[in-house]
Amino acid sequence: MKFLVFISFILIIIFFGIPFLWLYLSAFDKEASAFIKMPNFTLSNFIEAFREYNFTRYLINSSLVATITMILTILIVAVSSYSISRIKWRYKNAFLYSLLLFHSIPLSTTMVPIYGIMKILHLRNSYLGLILVYTAMQLPFLIWLMKGFFDTIPEELEEAAWIDGCTYLKALFKVVLPVSLPGILVVSALSFLGAWGESMLILILVDSEKMKTVPLVFYEAMRTVGGYMEVRYELVSAFAILFQIPVVILFILSRKLLATSIVPGVER
Repeated sequence: MKFLVFISFILIIIFFGIPFLWLYLSAFDKEASAFIKMPNFTLSNFIEAFREYNFTRYLINSSLVATITMILTILIVAVSSYSISRIKWRYKNAFLYSLLLFHSIPLSTTMVPIYGIMKILHLRNSYLGLILVYTAMQLPFLIWLMKGFFDTIPEELEEAAWIDGCTYLKALFKVVLPVSLPGILVVSALSFLGAWGESMLILILVDSEKMKTVPLVFYEAMRTVGGYMEVRYELVSAFAILFQIPVVILFILSRKLLATSIVPGVER
């Protein structure tokens, strides 16, 4: 039985690992194709991405939008989820489930209204518009998630701070948030990744060349470089690796905190 389980895991790893193997090999091959083959290793694909496609600008745009979205999301989530956790009111559970309901609505059903609102507010082709939309998209789930962290913090800590003269807001930032740092870091990672990897709304909210982000450029590379019938696999693979580097770094830095938040008692 253990042997069958072991073989199953090996097959699963191979099945999901082959596309990544192709991706990494193709990115360093000037003549990559749709099939796996050993490359003549070269960095020319990455050099071309930065020189001819101005990839540095797109990385800066994505980093700016994702970072500010993360900061704004943390501030809103910290205050709102703390309030929900501490205030006792009759319809709290119904409100929490409604947050999850809003989060489960497919993005495709809200794209047209979002486009209309951004156009009326003159926020298309603006960093502010992207940041506000990305923040609003992530708030329901992250508030629900962070509320669970605050529920585990004893209220006696805040009461002691109030006795010492702290206001509710001061006690939150000086006592509660430092204790809930793992939850804050998890929310930070999720909000950053959500803004970094979003690729649907960017198609309708941005058409200015100087404001394009990495997901939009990656999509246009698949659509325009050589056409659908003649894809430059080496260039698309290079884009993909550059696109995933921040995600991999963030995962490595936050993986223990994610495990801690899901399974209590996991050592950090």
